[in-house]
Amino acid sequence: MSLKFSLDPLDLEILRAYEELGTKVSTRELSERLGEPSRTIRYRITKLKEKGVLCKAKVQTHERKLGLAEYILIATSKPGTESTLKKILDEIPAFYYYASTYGKYEGYFIYTVYPLNAPRTVPDLAADLKKRGLIEDYYLFDVVDYQRYEAKLDELESWDWEKWSNTLPKIMKRTKEIDLDMEEFPQTVSFDSKDTLILRHMVENAEITLRELGEILDLSQPQVHNRVKKLEESGIIRGYKLSMKPFDSGMTVLCFFKSKDARKLLIWFNKLPYYHQITMESNSHFWVQIHLPSTETNDFLKYVRNLKQYTDEMFVQIVVDGKHKGYCHLIDMYSEETGSWRIPYEEFGKTIEDLAKTKS
Repeated sequence: MSLKFSLDPLDLEILRAYEELGTKVSTRELSERLGEPSRTIRYRITKLKEKGVLCKAKVQTHERKLGLAEYILIATSKPGTESTLKKILDEIPAFYYYASTYGKYEGYFIYTVYPLNAPRTVPDLAADLKKRGLIEDYYLFDVVDYQRYEAKLDELESWDWEKWSNTLPKIMKRTKEIDLDMEEFPQTVSFDSKDTLILRHMVENAEITLRELGEILDLSQPQVHNRVKKLEESGIIRGYKLSMKPFDSGMTVLCFFKSKDARKLLIWFNKLPYYHQITMESNSHFWVQIHLPSTETNDFLKYVRNLKQYTDEMFVQIVVDGKHKGYCHLIDMYSEETGSWRIPYEEFGKTIEDLAKTKS
C-alpha cells in the first residue's frame, strides 16, 4: 500500500503529537516537544494541510447529553422511486447526511437526529417511507455513544491482513475485553441556549477563538471560557481532532454486529492501523466504520467474514458518494422558552406525503 505522500520522521511526529494532544496544542508547544524551531513546525503543518494529509479540525460532540440523539437508517431503495427518495433526503433537514450504500441493504445510509423525549419519530418516518413504497426494507441503529481512532501511520506499509485474521481466534479464547470510554446510558446534563449557540459555532468552525465567540454571543471572554470548559467537563464536547487522510484513494466500509462477545471482537478491530470509528447501541450491539485504501478493500472483506461465527447478527455495507448537509441548523432548533428541542417532524411527514405523490 502506498501513502498519499512521502512522510518523513518529523511529519509522523507532528501527526502523533496532534493525535495525543489534540488540535488545541500550539505551535510553540509542538516546537518544545519535538525539539524543532516553531517556523519549521508551522511550515510542515502548512504542507501537510496542502497535501491533504491533515484535514480541517473538528469538534467531537456528544449531543445525547443535550437530549438530542441520532439514528442510523440504512434503507433499500425501490426501483423507479430513487429520484423521489433523494428529493426527500434533500428536503428534510433531520436527514443531515446520506450516502449511497451497497451490501445487505442497497440504497442509502442516512444519519438523522431525534429528541430523546420523542424516540418514535425516526422509526415512524422510516415506516412511512416503506408504507408509501419509497423503500423496500430498512435497518435502524440507535446511536448511544462512539469513539474514533486515527490511522497508525507507521504501521500502514507493513500491514498484513492474514496475520490480522489469525489473531481473532486467539482473542476470542481470552477473557480480556476492550476498555471503551463509552456510556451505555448517558445522562442529559444542564445547559441553556447560549451553550447550544457555542456548540453551533464550534461545530461549524473548530478554530473559532473565545474572543470571536464572545462577540457573537455578547459575552465576555472569561464567560465564554467558563462555558466551554463546562461543556468539556460534562462530556458534551469530547475533544478536538485533526483527521488524517494518508493514502491516495479511500473506501468506507461499515460492519454491523450483535454478540455477547462484542467487546472481545472490538479488540480485533482496534488492531487495524486505519482510521476507524466504533459506535455503540448497547454492550452487545455495535458497528465499526473503517476508512481503507481502495486497494485494500477486497482483503478486508475477505477476512472480516471470520467475524460471523462469533456473532448473532452481522452484515457489511460499503458507503460511497456521501452528502453532508451539516447539522448546525438542527442545533438552532433548541427552544429556551420550553427547554426542549423543537424539530418539526409533523412537517417532515407532510413533506414525505407531498413528494410521494410525485413518484414514478
